[in-house]
Amino acid sequence: MAKRFILSFLAIILYMALFVPILFAECLFQNEDFFPYLIIPTCVAIFVLLIPAMDLITKVIWVFKPEAGITPVGEDQLRKEIMSINSYNVPIMAQEKGKKIVLTWKYVDAKWWEILSKRGLTSVYKMIIKINDKKKTATLIDVYNSVSWGAGPTGVKIHMNFFRGIAMQYEIGKAWGIKENFSLGKLYDYKFDSSEIKDPVMNTILKRGWKVRLGMY
Repeated sequence: MAKRFILSFLAIILYMALFVPILFAECLFQNEDFFPYLIIPTCVAIFVLLIPAMDLITKVIWVFKPEAGITPVGEDQLRKEIMSINSYNVPIMAQEKGKKIVLTWKYVDAKWWEILSKRGLTSVYKMIIKINDKKKTATLIDVYNSVSWGAGPTGVKIHMNFFRGIAMQYEIGKAWGIKENFSLGKLYDYKFDSSEIKDPVMNTILKRGWKVRLGMY
């Protein structure tokens, strides 16, 4: 993980460095009448393009491949296995939204709402999965939304997300997956961190012969 993080950091530095010659040339152009019209658009472009640049960097560097020799399953089977989370008595729910699958905490369930709200969580984690059947690749996107718990499940209000990217809490292991994590799981032994959703799904995708990559969008 450390190596990937360093590579990501260096890639962002390289991206910023690409604009140095442009900024330097504009600084040499010291005409007070035109200088603001040059430097301001350039700075705006740097920050506007930074988001898609970071997304591309993430998807290129943070890629995980399955073990050699595993034949990838079909998209329908993979989707079915991920959606099977809803059949376990766990505080996690999976929803299909168009071609995406979204996993988050089961705050709509009265039992789990009570546990979640009593934990005093100020944010709710959700993981968006984009499935590319042609490339046999699943892109995982981590999102955190601020939350107000209200009175009961119907009173829960999910607000604008304040983080979108990579949650560093995850672990890849051969023995972990949706079935292994949830079929014999302890009902109230949850810390409610991102790894409790991400680990079993990520490892299941890899065990089914698909690549996993992390992204921002």
